[in-house]
Amino acid sequence: MKKKPPSFNAEILWASVPAEVQKAILATVWCGQCRGGVRIVEYTVGEADGDVLLDGTCAVCGGRVRRLVETSERPLR
Repeated sequence: MKKKPPSFNAEILWASVPAEVQKAILATVWCGQCRGGVRIVEYTVGEADGDVLLDGTCAVCGGRVRRLVETSERPLR
């Protein structure tokens, strides 16, 4: 998987999430190959529509995993 440089805004959004919540989020990412919650490793922080997007690797099987962390307060459509 090719690594993308993190965006500055995404880093600010991720830093706004409390450390204990960050730990919980990183420990519970869904892996489709393992069919369960796993820890994400070697992740990059990106942004998708004002939310944080973690892109990384499953700590168990090494497959690609993603986690969207909703941080924005945009209205529902």
